[in-house]
Parts: sequence; structure tokens; C-alpha cells
Amino acid sequence: GGGGGGGRSIAAAALRGMEDGSTVYGKGSLADDGDVELQPLTGEHSSTSTSATASTKAPSSSETPATTTASGRPKKPLYEVWPSRSKFFCRGMAMTGGETEMGITPNCSVPNLCVWTCIMAPCTLYFLWVFPHLWRKGSYAMPLATLAVFLMATGFLLATCCSDPGIIPRREVIWATKTDEKLEAELGYDLLIKATLARDGKGGSQHVPPELSRHGYRWCRTCRIVRPPRASHCPDCDNCVLRYDHHCPFVNNCVGQRNYHFFFGFVTSVLCLAIMVLPVLFWWLNSDNFEMAVDGLTHVSSGALKPVFYALIACGSLIGIAVLLSALLWFYHVFLIATNRTTKEFRRNLTNIAEEPTLCASRGPRLFDPTTLVDPREIIRQDEAPPPPTPNLCQCFGDDDDYY
Repeated sequence: GGGGGGGRSIAAAALRGMEDGSTVYGKGSLADDGDVELQPLTGEHSSTSTSATASTKAPSSSETPATTTASGRPKKPLYEVWPSRSKFFCRGMAMTGGETEMGITPNCSVPNLCVWTCIMAPCTLYFLWVFPHLWRKGSYAMPLATLAVFLMATGFLLATCCSDPGIIPRREVIWATKTDEKLEAELGYDLLIKATLARDGKGGSQHVPPELSRHGYRWCRTCRIVRPPRASHCPDCDNCVLRYDHHCPFVNNCVGQRNYHFFFGFVTSVLCLAIMVLPVLFWWLNSDNFEMAVDGLTHVSSGALKPVFYALIACGSLIGIAVLLSALLWFYHVFLIATNRTTKEFRRNLTNIAEEPTLCASRGPRLFDPTTLVDPREIIRQDEAPPPPTPNLCQCFGDDDDYY
């Protein structure tokens, strides 16, 4: 599968070592390593069940999902009890990040709104005035090409904002959905380390097979799973993401293995859109046609619309700066694609251990089904402290691996 990348042979060798007993794991102690969860799970209900020990391994189950638990409690769709900051829409079909940069906007991202404004404001002027003018003059190719690029830019932006970036579900989610065997087959290794680790995953950093550690597999203390090379835990969304590139506040989502194609497509198309729209729009604003339109509208409304036009012209300079930054971003990601590195790998000077492409590699399947019915109590950990307050600023440039 696309999620495992080049790690299947590595994971298979590690599993053979575990079966024949020829490998010594960890620090020679099964004691709890005292991990402290810096980004704990949150849930709607409290749990009264105790953590299982290493001797009580629960086998996978393939029984038919029921709408109630054995004790009669109703089950809920996974997207309603998802244990991180990500938010789901349209009955789990779409998801996005859960940023809350400002207290007055707890359910939306201010940078994302700015991106939409910078796209829609000039394009609205273009399609209201410039598009009809060019069409009446018999110039059809340019307006139609601009419309096509506009649809591509908005489509790629929506796809980047609302798609799964490649999230690896947490330990509790895997147990609750009974997908441990499916994920092991997809990723090519046992990310739960069921053979030597208790069900709750406490102290898991001591049990990661050395064969996996040497090839870039790392233990996530928040998700309590072994994540593959190039995956990382995002402190903003609070999820482990395959081939993690960065968390982008302007799309209010992580950029990873399953949506990097959309992200690069958006950066490319929005740059092309700016090149096609802004020069023509500036020409139109300085033409006689625009002066006649302004005179006509201000005459009808007694000058009430004149400040609006001047405000739009003033915003044009800000949009021009945004275009320059978009161009720099596009060249930067072209460089990353050419060198097969992610933003995180470039910032921290990390080696691409898996040696897989950044753009042209497979997206891979989604590793969880948000519509699966689960018992909400199975998603919550008994040993967790209250969640910390949500940060006010994006942590996309933070050293997340120093904590996870």
C-alpha cells in the first residue's frame, strides 16, 4: 500500500526477528517509562475501565458492527468522537484542521479566510466587468482560460482544506474500530507492537524493534503507535501524518502524503490565476471604460460607491504582495520536489530514509473510516490529564519531534 512506502521489507525483517526470538528489544526492562502526554486525547464521556496489562492481549475481531454496545450504550460514528483537534463535516466525508487562532473565531481559520478573500475579491471584479467586456470584443480564449484556472484554484484549495492528509489513527481508535490487522497489512508492520506491549501502549518506547528504529520508525508518545519514516505528529491537528510536510494555516490543514498533490496544485494554479487576472484587472482599472463605469455608478448613487472602488484599489497592493509570496512558495516547493524532501526534512536537515518521491509517490488509501460505529468510552484513556489550552498561534514551524 502507499502508506507503508518502502518499509514493507524492513518491517517484515523485524517481524521475523520477533518470531524467532533472536532480537533483544528496548532497555531490558518492561517497566513504565513515565511518558507524559503533552497533547492528550479529549472526549465527551469519561471512562471507568482500567488499563489492560501485558498478559491480557485482546485479539482482533471481525464481528459485524452493532449499533449498541454489550451493555446497551449506543455507539456513535467515529467522526463524532474523533480524539484530536481535526473537525469533520458532511457526515465524515470532509475534514479539516481544528485551529482556533482567535477566541472570537473558534470554528474557522483567519489565515484561511484571508486566502479566500485574496482569491475571490479580484476575481469577482474580473468576472463582473472585465470578462463581459472581453467577451463582447470577441476575445473568447482568455476569459475562458481564466475561468478554467479559477475553477482549478478553488477546487484544489477546497481539496487541500477538506481532505485527509494521511492521518494514522491513534491506538485507541485502532482498537475501537478493530482495524489492527488491516493497518498491519497496509503499512507492512505492526504499529501497535501487540506481541510485547500492553493494550494501553504505556511504555511503548522501550519495545520498538531495533530493526525498525534503525530505519526511521519512531514511537509516538501521544498516539502510542510506531509511525513509519517521514511521518510526524502535528502539534496543531494533534495527529500523526504520513509523509508530513507541514501544517499550513492558510489551508487550515496538515499537508501530507494524501493531500500534497492538491496543495502543490493549488499553489501552482493560484499563481497562474494571479498572472492572468491581476494585469488585466489593473489595465481595466486604468482604462477609460472603468472611468465611465465609475462615473455612471457614482452618479446613480450620489457618490456612495466611490470609496468602495478606492478601497478595492488599495487592497490591490496587498494582493500584489501576496502574489509575490505565492511565487516564492511555488519555487520553494519545486526545489523540495526536485530534491525529494519535505518542508520538515529541509528545515531540520533530515535525510529521506525511505528514498521515496515527495510528489510522485502514491497517495495510498485512507487508514480509517470516519463512519465506523464505535463505543465512545473506548476512545478515551483512563490515565490522561486535562487537555492543555489551544495555542493562539500556528505551530507549523515548531520542533514538534522534540515533544512527540
